[in-house]
Amino acid sequence: MKELVYKNIVGNNPRKREISIEEISSKKEPRVEKKWICKYFIKEKYRSRSMNNIREWVKREKKNERMKNCHILRENNTRTGESKIICKLLGEIFVICGMTVYKIVYVNEIRVKIE
Repeated sequence: MKELVYKNIVGNNPRKREISIEEISSKKEPRVEKKWICKYFIKEKYRSRSMNNIREWVKREKKNERMKNCHILRENNTRTGESKIICKLLGEIFVICGMTVYKIVYVNEIRVKIE
């Protein structure tokens, strides 16, 4: 079975919007469940009348940008015989639409559970 869930969440701050996509799939014998989660947050927005100003802003932001982070966690439960592997990737991308640049932070996560 495969299930796809799409969420578009707007909080109190209209500049911060969360777009989340979840893909859930499971197989039988041995029971394996995989959950893939992608979240995107609009962190900053910059407008200018000049494309050169936009390029300079992106260059400055990339210098201040954190490195991409990747975290892997493995968990074994000897009591239930369940194993979990969680992999998270965090980073930033820039999207130019017209004369506006959006700085978007993303979190991609894959969870695999084996029983």
